[in-house]
Amino acid sequence: MGRNAEKKKMRRHGQSQEAAGPATAESEHERSDESTGPRRLVPGLELPPGVDEDGSLTRALFRVTCLVSVRDRQGVPRANMHRVASEVATMVQADTLTLLRLDAGDDLLPARLTLIGSHGLATVDQGLVTFELGDGVAGQVALRGEAICIADAPRDPRFARLYGQRTEIGSLVAVPLRYGGRILGVVTASRREIRAFSPADQERLTVAADSIAQDLEQARSLIEATTDPLTGLGSRLSLLLALPREVEVARRYGTELSLIIVDVDGLAAINAARGRAVGDRVLVECGRRLRGALRAADLPVRLGADELAVVLPMTPANNARGLAKRLVRTLQEPIPGLDGLELPLSVGVATLGGADEDALGFLWRCDAAVEAAKREGGDRIVGAVVPRRTIE
Repeated sequence: MGRNAEKKKMRRHGQSQEAAGPATAESEHERSDESTGPRRLVPGLELPPGVDEDGSLTRALFRVTCLVSVRDRQGVPRANMHRVASEVATMVQADTLTLLRLDAGDDLLPARLTLIGSHGLATVDQGLVTFELGDGVAGQVALRGEAICIADAPRDPRFARLYGQRTEIGSLVAVPLRYGGRILGVVTASRREIRAFSPADQERLTVAADSIAQDLEQARSLIEATTDPLTGLGSRLSLLLALPREVEVARRYGTELSLIIVDVDGLAAINAARGRAVGDRVLVECGRRLRGALRAADLPVRLGADELAVVLPMTPANNARGLAKRLVRTLQEPIPGLDGLELPLSVGVATLGGADEDALGFLWRCDAAVEAAKREGGDRIVGAVVPRRTIE
């Protein structure tokens, strides 16, 4: 079967699963637990009794989790916090809602709350929303870790309009974004009318804030674990997580999967002759150029101290080798400010074959090609040896 036919088959298969999946999941859910409804969509979150009788809050929180957790193929966060704010505003029927992140201070700047997402806020006001700890209602919530509800904002001394503020606020409620005993920020919701928020509204906003804080912190932990801090590429862990999945997809749908490993042979010499700071700069520039030369579907990672790798879904052997040649030319172009720098590269290229037992075997085969390139003098591209299938 040709590649175009395979793609059509995959699309048809995916559409049929998508069409059937939600209905099946919902029916199974209803059969398994009719008493609790869809609360199970948000694992680990306990809702107070009476807060979510019809399950609408849990469904909304699940949508928020999906929005907060959005990342692209390369692991870069793509969460739209303004959409998150709009979703939460709908939960509590707020005219205006702001998501504020607490940034730690240092010797020069104090800790402060900065705006990361908003709904209904006048455009001119978005640049005004920043508070130090204890400053304004939001600053007090961040400092004390306790919610504040103001029934009549114009008459309450705790509320002070910002200079030039255009957004009309009659009443507001602010709750902390708290996770694991730490204050991560503040959520504020407001309405134009006075005395507009009930205790139930405050409870719903608190539940939403706890869910968002959990999502943000878990997303941060995941990003730290799967992102190389120096280059911004995926980490070794991201490769070990992604490669088995890509191997399974390639085998299931009959597509081709390739892998390139690039060893920066001269990095140790650069560190010794020019200092580790220059070596780090070389790696950062290599990472930047690598990302710029790839498709959105490709996964670039820093595999080791001086090794970079790229996972190439739906890429046959000839295309992978052609890409490897282009990457070498791109990576070896002069780096501004580092005249006379030579960057020899040993490159291994492998394409998944029927004799590859698993993802680690596929990875080892590509790494063996890199070692072969080094043995041959380095600064060259070597294709991985294709193993023969054992006939029993």
